[in-house]
Amino acid sequence: MNKNNRKITGTILGVFGIILWFMLMAYVDFMGEEAYQAGNHIGGIAYLLLFASLAYAALSWFEQHIPRIIAGTVTSLISLLFVIQAGSSGAWGLYVLMLVSIVSIVLAVRDQKAVTN
Repeated sequence: MNKNNRKITGTILGVFGIILWFMLMAYVDFMGEEAYQAGNHIGGIAYLLLFASLAYAALSWFEQHIPRIIAGTVTSLISLLFVIQAGSSGAWGLYVLMLVSIVSIVLAVRDQKAVTN
């Protein structure tokens, strides 16, 4: 993969993470009715997911691979925390965000290895 394709792929992964923040993350039973929570409903630490994905997109474009790895790891760890907390009520958006963050880390590590070799 050439240099521009790596930048574009990393930026797309970051933007996809931002979009997934607005998708279903958990189902909740609220007063007898089933509702859902997205990142903006969860609040608090969930905003770090949004900012880490935004940082990953920007850092991909500027080819800052070590901070990309950190941003992807932060997203993965927070997603894992939410998966553990949600248990069986986790929704598809949370699981896809977890997958995207893992792919983001792998891509950033590959790009760092390509630069150092």
